[in-house]
Amino acid sequence: MRILVAGMGTSGYWAAHLALRHGHEVSACDQRTTADLALDLSKLLEMGLVFYGGSESPGLLEGMECLILSPGVPRRSALVRSALERSIPVIGEIEWGFRHAKGRIAAVTGSNGKSTTTTLLGELLGAHFSDVRTGGNLGRAFCEMVEGATDETWFVLEVSSFQLESLERFKADVAILLNITPDHQDRYARFEDYQAAKGRIFQNQGPSDFAVYSVLDQAVAAFGAAAPSGHAPFATSGELEEGAFVRGGEALWRRGGGEEVLFPLKDLPLPGVHNLENALAACLAARCSGVPEGALSAPLSRFRGLPHRLERVGEVRGATVFNDSKATNMDAVLKALTAFRSGVILLLGGKDKGTDWASLVPEAQRCCKAVIAFGAARGRVVQAFRGALPVESYATLREATPAALAMASPGDSVVLSPACASFDEFRNFEDRGEQFMAWVREAMTP
Repeated sequence: MRILVAGMGTSGYWAAHLALRHGHEVSACDQRTTADLALDLSKLLEMGLVFYGGSESPGLLEGMECLILSPGVPRRSALVRSALERSIPVIGEIEWGFRHAKGRIAAVTGSNGKSTTTTLLGELLGAHFSDVRTGGNLGRAFCEMVEGATDETWFVLEVSSFQLESLERFKADVAILLNITPDHQDRYARFEDYQAAKGRIFQNQGPSDFAVYSVLDQAVAAFGAAAPSGHAPFATSGELEEGAFVRGGEALWRRGGGEEVLFPLKDLPLPGVHNLENALAACLAARCSGVPEGALSAPLSRFRGLPHRLERVGEVRGATVFNDSKATNMDAVLKALTAFRSGVILLLGGKDKGTDWASLVPEAQRCCKAVIAFGAARGRVVQAFRGALPVESYATLREATPAALAMASPGDSVVLSPACASFDEFRNFEDRGEQFMAWVREAMTP
């Protein structure tokens, strides 16, 4: 085929690599030039790639038989609209990888918690199966992972709403939908469109597959109940007639009239209700994937979470500091705050994503003693919290960090959980978290 790959980030790079390796004639385009790309294209150019930098012109579709989208390229773009008008198939990198993959797939999505759940599920499966490959939206692109896979391979994939938009045949043997809360309002005109994209995780499943989903989120529960597969619901509060829930210090799975212990709660090393939700989903999915009963507690107890997800940095003058830079939307911050009772100095700000700041105020009043606003969103943060909590404003996180540390008393917690994207000041949320931790460690040095 003659294939055009749009967007040359990690996903586009490996989609092009896979296509070239299979003998297709591949071109690629990106609004960035070669000099601006984070990845070196020299290997792909040697393999025969034709690259058009600084353009995503519909004219590049001339003679093409397929358009493969990187997740960062929206389906409303002129390039995609033109491809659809010409009846050129438009698929995503995840879909392209699926068409070349052997083995079984566990896919995880949700507005929050999907990276932690994906990683934990990968470790739970890895403790039992010999070939488990974890990636997708997290780490390695699916198209990079498929080489050398066999029927015994398990792929554990984090999938974003952007990736789910462009599925066609992709099917997960076990699919997890954690939650759907407002996010990416700069890409979706309506919340319902974002919900619909997430709900596609169960697309193409059959009776031998499993849908793992929360019943505490109305939209999630509806998508799960409609899934054409086996149903494995879960809830962090209340008991279920069928599904996973918590009772008496244990996470239980009730099905077919019987119950089994998934894990004792004491074996979960991560704080917060959100991490209990992640663990319930991952352990339930592991059992649906064939991990034996009783084999979950040991790998679960060894799990230490992911960087930038309520990560303990250390102590400064008796106050504990946490890096939750991955919390780029309101729901992630709300869930992080469930891990604290009081004494929180909360750092909020960055590039606003259309956040409803007022919805955070009641939970912040419960456990926070002050709010420190920073970055491009600082004006809206101050406006929302004025009169509710003491609030200070700084142009950058670099200025806000020492102010937050100075405000903290012994026993308090300084928490960076920004509810915003990082691109006003940093390359990404990882860069924001790393720099924040570096500044904190400077303050820890005697």
